[in-house]
Amino acid sequence: MAFLFARKLRRGKTWYVGYYVNGKFVRRRIGRSKTIAEKARGDIEARLERGDAGLLNRDYPILAFFDEYLKRTRDRHAAAYHDRNRRVIEQFTRFLKAERPYLKKLSQLRPEVVEAYQRHRLAETAPRTGKPIKKRTVNIEVSSLKTFLNKAIKWDMLSANPMEGVDYLKEDDSKKIRALTEEEAARLLEQANGWFRPVLLTALYTGLREGELINLEWGDINFKKGVVRVRRKPWWIPKSSGRAIRERDVAVPRQLTDFLQEHKARSDVEDGRVFHNKCGEHLKPGLRKALMRLTRICGFPEVTQFHALRHTYATHLIKTCKDLAVAQEQLGHADIRTTMKYSDMTFERKRKAVEDLTY
Repeated sequence: MAFLFARKLRRGKTWYVGYYVNGKFVRRRIGRSKTIAEKARGDIEARLERGDAGLLNRDYPILAFFDEYLKRTRDRHAAAYHDRNRRVIEQFTRFLKAERPYLKKLSQLRPEVVEAYQRHRLAETAPRTGKPIKKRTVNIEVSSLKTFLNKAIKWDMLSANPMEGVDYLKEDDSKKIRALTEEEAARLLEQANGWFRPVLLTALYTGLREGELINLEWGDINFKKGVVRVRRKPWWIPKSSGRAIRERDVAVPRQLTDFLQEHKARSDVEDGRVFHNKCGEHLKPGLRKALMRLTRICGFPEVTQFHALRHTYATHLIKTCKDLAVAQEQLGHADIRTTMKYSDMTFERKRKAVEDLTY
């Protein structure tokens, strides 16, 4: 069992947690808050019950590990992915400082700490919108933390990943992205004009992500073979799976290559980029705003995410070719289960399998 005790110092009372491990007395200074000291005692008692040897060991500091992780992975990840990891670390660090300031070492992280983090995040609101944090956001953050700590194990800074014992939240508060019907996609193209029309057409015929479209160069397009190549640039890295950068070749139909050749002939900007805004500058993240203006005009304002265009491409591609492996290659998915999320083919196969059952 662990117990609390306090010492009166010049600046006030300071709380400690005391406990015995293998006959050795250990004292941990917590701070001036008795409430936080009681939480620390609860964590330590749970670990004592499990016989956690880490209570005696001195291991890698949490904050030092996070700094090391960001430093060592900076050049391997796309800038947007690296920035997201940094924000996740900032959120988790803020939680630790506010709720678990006594946690200093990696071995002190436990499933109950992560579960407390989940509750902490769900009680917060998004700074920009003032709306509650969605469960999907929290799940992404926990998944990222799990990835970070797997690296700590690989780098011999941690013996086991505490995230393994954490259940993800059931995502019942997120708005699902829906695919556009063929009629809706045609209506969008009819209404689109100016700089956004080439972007929209390419997105619907290739399924490229926003970052892939923004950084597409003329040198990435083989008009003769009908191929668009997604490749890394000195300033940009395609979305990665954490193990490898996913460069890929995307086959495109003749009508798109013909359109892009005409678009190239009309363009008077010579920076190598395929797409530009109305001022002739290369595009920046935030294309969903242009899409939202169109969807409101076309009568389906509920479509607000640019990723809906990729979802539309994937859904119609699978229905057309009926080959998940081909769709996986076109979309650049590392796991075919990701591709299957865009398809109802799994259920259709199940339905056909049981159609001929008779008794």
